[in-house]
Amino acid sequence: MAWEIDARTKIIALVGDPIEHSLTPRIQNAALKRLGLNVRNIAFKVPKGALRDVVKGFKAAGVLGIMVTIPHKEDAFRLADERDQFAQLMGSANLLVFKEGKTIAYSTDGYAASRSLKEAGIDIKGKRIAIVGTGGAGRALAFQFALEGAAELVLFNRTLERAERLKSELKQKLKFKAVKAFVLAPPSLVPELKRCELLVNATSVGMHPNEGEMPVPPEALHNGLIVFDIVYNPVQTRLLKEAKRVGCKTVDGVPMLVYTNEKAIELCLGVSVTPDLVKLMLKVCYASLKRPH
Repeated sequence: MAWEIDARTKIIALVGDPIEHSLTPRIQNAALKRLGLNVRNIAFKVPKGALRDVVKGFKAAGVLGIMVTIPHKEDAFRLADERDQFAQLMGSANLLVFKEGKTIAYSTDGYAASRSLKEAGIDIKGKRIAIVGTGGAGRALAFQFALEGAAELVLFNRTLERAERLKSELKQKLKFKAVKAFVLAPPSLVPELKRCELLVNATSVGMHPNEGEMPVPPEALHNGLIVFDIVYNPVQTRLLKEAKRVGCKTVDGVPMLVYTNEKAIELCLGVSVTPDLVKLMLKVCYASLKRPH
């Protein structure tokens, strides 16, 4: 039987603005097809401020859940009836699941980033970690790394105030005191990165079509660093290329994207995603980005 949409097809929605660039429908639908489920992931461009109406409509229409991206993560948190522990900590959510009349919010970015590093053989515990960017993704990673026993977090942001705010939250909410905040500039970057073992780019700098950009200057990199870039298009960002050039171990952003999709399938459908299914999603994502893996 052909894999087609019919009157019984259930939907997992993806909402954001912009949304046209997202690979999530392609990745997730490959997994749903392999599972033999009459469920599809469909993306919707939803402008800022419209999420409340969208949630109400989707809930009434029997949509299973909503994957949420920029600019709706804080609104998603506010609109939920219940929230998982990590969403509660973050004050934002990237997944809403409709269950028994309730809207349940989850934050899975921290899990996805952590799993990406673990699968690459990298243990967070005891590491001195530099995070560039303290917006939504940077916040999720900072909380996750603090919970996993990082020795120290060094936060960099273009505006110092935002980095300081996250520093205060980590101290207040988690009693995590080994945290510093700096404005994103070479005078602080270079000496601080010399002390760090892991550098994470949690910004969109270097994303297509601005592949020539880097979040940190090449001279700040050293071969004692592991470099993780959450940007997945291109797979090999300029940051990762420069890092490899000086002998750094690198981790690209594709697995993090795939693991958020894995969690959405599990939480919306109550099914277990096998390692083979994760491999399929990774393969589809890399192929979509025209990079063999």
